[in-house]
Amino acid sequence: MAQVDVVVNGRLYKVACENGQEDRLTQLAAYFDGQVRALSGELGDIGETRLVLLAALQLCDELFDSRRRLLELERAGDAVDEATVGGVGRLVAEAAERVARMADRLARA
Repeated sequence: MAQVDVVVNGRLYKVACENGQEDRLTQLAAYFDGQVRALSGELGDIGETRLVLLAALQLCDELFDSRRRLLELERAGDAVDEATVGGVGRLVAEAAERVARMADRLARA
């Protein structure tokens, strides 16, 4: 079992993971740290526990929204017409914009 040092909101944590998953864990921690830091910048000093809770809830909201969109696409099934293809293109574009915003947040942190 591997161990990775991750930093969230300026605090260092040692986290265990399966061998070979170190890079993935580092990416996940960096993304979460970006969410926490962004909220901290917006909300100020609200306490670390509340800050982490709000960041986790925000990420759950993103996850639920992504799952709903994926389910809608799966339900469309074999009906791949221009509207569906256009919708997928918009989803990909939105995802790319989110990633770019996250990268900007991380770069500023």
